[in-house]
Parts: sequence; C-alpha cells; structure tokens
Amino acid sequence: MNLKDLKENHDFIHREVKKGNLKITLFYLKSLCDEKKITCNVISTFYDTDENLEYEEYIRSFEEWSMIKEEKDAVEKIFSGCIIILQNNKMYSVKLDNIESRPVYESTEESILQGPKDSLNEKLSISLNIIRNRYRKETLKVKNHTLGQNSKTNIILLYDEKLCDKKALQHLNNKLKDLKVDLLQSAGQLQKLLVESKWCPFPLFMTTERPDRVVTNLSQGKIVFLIEGSSWVLLGPASFFDFFKSMDDHVELVTIGKFLIIIRYIALMMSLFLPALYVAVISYSPEILKVQFALLIAGSRIAVPFPSYIEIIFMMLMVEFLCEASIRLPRTISPSATTVGGLILGQTASQAGLIGNVMIIVISIVAISIFVIPVNAMHQAIRLIRYPLIVLGSLFGTIGVLIGAFALIGYLCSLRSLGKPYMQLFAKN
Repeated sequence: MNLKDLKENHDFIHREVKKGNLKITLFYLKSLCDEKKITCNVISTFYDTDENLEYEEYIRSFEEWSMIKEEKDAVEKIFSGCIIILQNNKMYSVKLDNIESRPVYESTEESILQGPKDSLNEKLSISLNIIRNRYRKETLKVKNHTLGQNSKTNIILLYDEKLCDKKALQHLNNKLKDLKVDLLQSAGQLQKLLVESKWCPFPLFMTTERPDRVVTNLSQGKIVFLIEGSSWVLLGPASFFDFFKSMDDHVELVTIGKFLIIIRYIALMMSLFLPALYVAVISYSPEILKVQFALLIAGSRIAVPFPSYIEIIFMMLMVEFLCEASIRLPRTISPSATTVGGLILGQTASQAGLIGNVMIIVISIVAISIFVIPVNAMHQAIRLIRYPLIVLGSLFGTIGVLIGAFALIGYLCSLRSLGKPYMQLFAKN
C-alpha cells in the first residue's frame, strides 16, 4: 500500500503548506492525530522559519521522529498515529497521536480492604507512569515489542535487571520472536499465545490491573507485560501458589495474614473435592459416616429419583448458569436476578423431590468456597477440574477420588511457566 491508496479514506488528510519558496506536504489520519498539535507544532513553526535547513533541524528536535526512506514505511507510521512531513524530497515522521483514554479509576475486579485503590490504564504511558512512581529503582528495565500483523499492538516488558531470572527472560524473548498473530487486543490473548499447551486449564501467567501487585511481583524478579489498549497486565513466571495471595496479606498482621491464606487453601480443598467425595461416599462407602448422619442423608434422598452424581452435576450446572448470568446481565439487575433465581431454584427443586436437602448445603458450601480464591483465573480452572473428579468418584468411589487427586498433583508438577516449575514451593515473597 502507498500514500495514494489512503485517499479513499475520509479521515485521511493530504495538505500542502507554502511560504514563499518554501513548501511542505503533510499526510496524516485526523482520527489518530491531534490536529491542535499539528497546527501549533508543525504548521505555525513552519511559517516562523526562513530556511529549509532550519525547519529540518526543528523536526529533528521532536522526541519521536524518524526519517522515512520507503513509502510503505510511511503508511505504517501513519496508522500508528504519526504525521508524515515531506520537504525537499525528504520524508519525516513525527509522533503526534491523539489516543483517547479513561482517567485512572478504582480497581473493581480485585477488591481489598486496605492499600491503594487505583488501577492501571489502557494507555501505556499512564500505566508506566503509575508503576515507575511506585518502583523507583535504576535497575528497572523497559523493553518495547510489537505484535499483531493487523493491530500492530505495542507491548512493554518490565523487569528488574538485577532480580529477574535470566533463563526465564531468554525463554520469553525466544517465544516472542516466534509469535505470529493477526490481532492482539488483551492480556488473555497474549497468555494463550505464550502457553505451550492450548488445553491447559490452569493459568500459567497471572493477570492483574492492580499497580501494587505489579510492583510486588517486580520486586520478586517477575516479568511484567503491559499491553496497549488493555488495563490488564500479565505477570510471569507464575506459580500455583501465587494465585492464593491477596494484596491484603502484605498489610495485615502476620498472624492474620497466615490465617487468611490457610482459609483459602481450605476453601480450595472443599470446592475441589467435596462434590466428588459426597458422590463417592453416598454411592460406595456410606459406612464411613456416622450412623445418624448416614440416615439423615438417606432420609433426605428418599424421594430423589436420580443417582447422587446426576443430582450433584445438575445442581452444579445450575450454579454455573447463575454465575454466568450474573456476569452477562446489566449490573442494575444482576444481583437481584441471580439471588432470586438461586433461592427459587433451590427451594423448588427440593420441594419437588429432585434433590435432597443435604445436597443444597453441599452445593452452597462449594459455591461460596470457590470465591474465597482471590484471583479469578484460578476460579475457572477449579470449576472445570471438579467434574472429572465427580466422574471418578461415581465410577470408583473414594479410590477414584484419590487417583484423581494424585493425577492432578502430577499434572501440576509437570507444568512450566516460562521454563520455571509451576509448583515451586519456595518462591520469594
């Protein structure tokens, strides 16, 4: 594509400016460039100069300028928010973009009780400013990359040169060189490109919009990916245990912080294994329970026409539907609709004899415990892994659940994040 092909676009500007024997030609997209800056910094200054050489020296004084040799390079610069200045058969590009961005708002997806409330921004310069104000070490390095043949998305890598793992950094650079993608718009897309196995349900990179979490991970030697157009960033290499840490842990008393971490792991065990163990014990090993408790469960299931695994899968799917509905519905009606839907569903299903009363308690515990985990990406992985464990529990009883647990641990130990073990216990805090 050349400059003539751009004339079909209504936002493309081709403008000639003359002053005596001097002349410049401007090419730019008014939808991407700041026309006030063009008028003040380019055109007004041109009228104030008397020689071509003087104006060329002025162009070279811009922070982001370059000399263009080929017309196709000029087209790429125009689409990145640059203005092309043609003077004496010499072509220059100057960055005068006008990228709209929202103000810095409070982080809404990762709530904490104490600590800073601000979040990162879709504009790279704003996010970088927020991070540098919190992490003022001279060893913090900033590296630029561009990904996406169509989107030409700018990516900034941040890492502490002194603390960063050199092998992980080299592994990442090799990955980025081999990446080929047409369109890149979010941190989630980049994570899928960097992960070796497409079918891995566990997040191998942490996503966050909190500057304090970014700074904490930089101090631990992690690498940060800032992505143009997204307020969410990637952090890596990540370990399994990173997803159970909240930023409140750093400001709470040591005893309270450790207690909250233990609570999260208890919630993980209950959310992951309680449905499968319920099915395994009810179907194969009711003698494990106390007689009174076993009779209580059996009495609540007298009218239920389905086996326990059908019963629990049905209720878990209903909870999944309610969770998805709460995300997709407008925020004004989402809490009311999901709360009323859950109450009506549980009460009506129990009265109709489709599920037992104990089952409602089990499902409620499972539904609440999953949200104790502070990072949403791990929620989704745990929600998915529960179903294979239920199948194993329904086929082989408690032995099947144990087999599934050992298989899950083995699988987690085989995972790598930027070449580092996913289950490493002794990471820096």
